[in-house]
Amino acid sequence: MLTRKSLFRSFVAVAAAAMVCLTLSQMQAADHMDAPGVNPDGSLDLNDVYVFQSPQNPANVVLIMTVNPFAGARPQSSLAFNTRGTYEFVIDTNSDALPNFAYRFYFSAVRNGTQRYIITGLNGSVIASGETGKTTAIRSGGMVTCGLFDDPFFFDSAGFNNGLMFTGANFFAAANNTCIVLEVPSSTFGKKDIAIYGRTIVAGRQFDRVGRPAINTVLIGPTRKDAFNRAETSRDIANFGVEVNARLIALGSNAQQAAGLLAVLLPDLLTVDTSSPAGFLNGRRLQDDVIDAELALLTQGAITTDGAQSNDRPFLNVFPYLAAAQTLPTP
Repeated sequence: MLTRKSLFRSFVAVAAAAMVCLTLSQMQAADHMDAPGVNPDGSLDLNDVYVFQSPQNPANVVLIMTVNPFAGARPQSSLAFNTRGTYEFVIDTNSDALPNFAYRFYFSAVRNGTQRYIITGLNGSVIASGETGKTTAIRSGGMVTCGLFDDPFFFDSAGFNNGLMFTGANFFAAANNTCIVLEVPSSTFGKKDIAIYGRTIVAGRQFDRVGRPAINTVLIGPTRKDAFNRAETSRDIANFGVEVNARLIALGSNAQQAAGLLAVLLPDLLTVDTSSPAGFLNGRRLQDDVIDAELALLTQGAITTDGAQSNDRPFLNVFPYLAAAQTLPTP
């Protein structure tokens, strides 16, 4: 019979195996620097995706994407978006994990401290254009802003990397990243139940992708992390189902429990009922303590918290919802 102590040891072993190829400075959990292939270019390294009903207007849904981990404090990250890359919110409206349409963001070079961008939507039509650091109205309803913000992710990453000796210290306190915040009418999708993931594209190839937090970090083996980032989401079960199932069993699930969790965790999508204000696993709100939720799920309740329960800066109840960027020390 598995005890809490044996489950804890199993989780430590699996977490350690997932980090064999990565040092502490390289692997920070969630999706920050989650694979060797994304480390050289933070501007295309997709950290987190959030989707939730707008607290400001329940008829709208908010989509947020963060990139550039530790922007301004890490040489591989930038304060800008990549001019050669495309940033996408991919929308699945019929539960087949295939794109029905996508919001695509294209950025110009930095000029006078800002970047211009355009957004395309259904059928590739331009729905808005704007400038980083400003809020822009979208023609069909809603609004958008892009720029530097406080990193909304909170997690005791150091404790995770130290054999799950959690202290509750938020490793991402005082960290910034560049963010895309898009708010659109929920009616845009034609139905209330949708699934979303984010991805970055460069030179016509998928560079990084993420749906739910920490899937690649914890459940995909160290030699397969780049393959996961570049794989089609619709093929997740076929490509990675066997190894994820094995890791779930190593974390303390029995065969039936692992099968149930596998059906939730793969394909790697954020599923959301846009008519509901509820949070994770219904989409993901900024304030949701996703790490605690996933620790409890993955260990069948043996581990329930990392102690880091909120962001270091309060979130806003109005657009753009994120906290303002931290002031970083002058080099």
